[in-house]
Amino acid sequence: MNLLFVLLNVFNLTQIANTEQLITEMNSRYAGKFNKNITFIQLNTHFNEDGSTESSTWYEAFHFPGKYRIDYGYTPNVDGIIFADDSVYHFKDKMLTKKGQSINDILLLCGDIYFLTPKQSLDKIKKLGYNTSEFREDVWEGRPVFVVGAKKGDEVTAQFWIDKENLYLVRNINVSKETAELEDAHFVEHEIVGKAWVENKVIVFSKGRKIRMEKYAEVMPDRKLNAEVFDHKKWGQLHWHDKKK
Repeated sequence: MNLLFVLLNVFNLTQIANTEQLITEMNSRYAGKFNKNITFIQLNTHFNEDGSTESSTWYEAFHFPGKYRIDYGYTPNVDGIIFADDSVYHFKDKMLTKKGQSINDILLLCGDIYFLTPKQSLDKIKKLGYNTSEFREDVWEGRPVFVVGAKKGDEVTAQFWIDKENLYLVRNINVSKETAELEDAHFVEHEIVGKAWVENKVIVFSKGRKIRMEKYAEVMPDRKLNAEVFDHKKWGQLHWHDKKK
């Protein structure tokens, strides 16, 4: 790596003193260099309160900015969810069961933030309930991080943690839109996939207990995706993992 590039990055990071500067630097670092699409199979382990575990498999596809689809189970186009342009659509037994307005935290913080303008990202982050005036540096798993949304020691307020060197999400604390419970998600085992850093595992805690572990398989960057995959009106007609389509 070019020494001048490294020195410039170090200089830029030392200048980050607030949320707006952080978002601007994240966008500047990866704009035009991030995977436009990414697909993977998510292998879940669910941890029950009685100590037992259950497994599930989700098929996930991202198209940045603004599109995210999950199919629950091995059979595509049955049960799942689509996030598209700040709206959400829930499906059960191939039928649309619920829809509404929703900004997805993970879609925004793991990808969209590198495609939207810093102002667009900042506006969405505020709408999600993060207090952008709360900004600090900290250490997470032995690595320096930037923290947005909460003071040190506060682990019940909405917040996200960004790796200081590589500028990717490593921790997110917020109320789940699915369970309405406060969840603490840890994003680990990052590696370069295609043109960008991608986590290979997510561990989710709630009420001090590990509730889910997600492992990624068959991660594919910049897979050619039909735009209709993310069209809720086309649910049941095609799927990125369906080889017949």
